[in-house]
Amino acid sequence: MARKKTPRAESARETRDALVAAAMAAFAEEGLDAPSLDSICERAGYTRGAFYVHFHDRDELIGAVMDSLTAGFLETVLPASDGPGDLADIVTRFAIAVARGAYPIRSSVRLHHVLDACARSATVRERRSALLRGAMERIAAATRESQRVGAVRGDVEASQVATLLLSIVMGIEVLIDVGVPIGATAAAGAVLDLLRPPAPPSPSEAP
Repeated sequence: MARKKTPRAESARETRDALVAAAMAAFAEEGLDAPSLDSICERAGYTRGAFYVHFHDRDELIGAVMDSLTAGFLETVLPASDGPGDLADIVTRFAIAVARGAYPIRSSVRLHHVLDACARSATVRERRSALLRGAMERIAAATRESQRVGAVRGDVEASQVATLLLSIVMGIEVLIDVGVPIGATAAAGAVLDLLRPPAPPSPSEAP
């Protein structure tokens, strides 16, 4: 049985969440390096002392922001159930999010800021790498499940499908950031067409 959260634990969680939300807003407006910790704490309504209760340093805060952004993305495209999900559903969910302007999140940290932080800090880079590996594992699991039921061709390695799809996600964010028009729904259909097993020949085509 899960232990009931105490008021103190709930208060600590609220403080941490407020600091992460304030940092996310500040980073989205000014980049990852410009906002001071004091300004982030002031935005959240807490002292710098409260910050150090929850975070060792700025890089740890950046990591927590990336965790929050990744969780939001995964909630958008992955099913709520505990199972691996259906790959076609995941790809379709992502395309819909792009078409509706829900991805990338305009009020969040931009990709080039994250890449700058990764280049500067090994801590941030390792945190980002772990998050991406986790996303790839979930996509690979969905690919294997779809292969099991015959919805995805079985002659492709699930981990390579996950690498390809995550690369497409990152590429789409770049294209959107530089203003290149994207037909997300049509692109998703093309990807799924490539992954579907070939249709069996009709009786008239059979040798």
